[in-house]
Amino acid sequence: MQDFRALDVDRWEEEALSFADLAVHHPKSAEELVQNAKAKQASVRSKLASNDAPGALAEVLDDAPYGDHAHEAKQINFSLLVEILNATRSTEIPNAIKSLSLTQRDTLMNYLYKGLAMNGTRSQSTPTVNCAVLLLWHERLTQAAGTGCIMRVMTDRRSL
Repeated sequence: MQDFRALDVDRWEEEALSFADLAVHHPKSAEELVQNAKAKQASVRSKLASNDAPGALAEVLDDAPYGDHAHEAKQINFSLLVEILNATRSTEIPNAIKSLSLTQRDTLMNYLYKGLAMNGTRSQSTPTVNCAVLLLWHERLTQAAGTGCIMRVMTDRRSL
């Protein structure tokens, strides 16, 4: 009666897909993405120095690097984002989120989940991730963008 459960049907599946087959890659090359990320650094830091956190946040979230080939660019962009999140006062967060487009909000949520997955670890290329700050941003972003933002990020195939 239970012999059918011991049968491995996957071994006959010719079109089995792996995660690498489903992953989406950025159309730019890894070198172009690194150059773009490094170009953003100076602009973002000058905006932070002039207390323009919404502008700096929007710039980091525009054209965010994704895909397996963009590892260095993703690290640069993520560390810039963490700097912005840590430098923004809690009273400024709602205004910063309101100024973002729908796509930018989804990208921010994706980065928040990436930071929470790091669980406070620190490497040489990324600053320390403060989970309390990320949770505060998550709360405010969910209030502004709704739970649809969470669902779009969970089903997105891009790896930031």
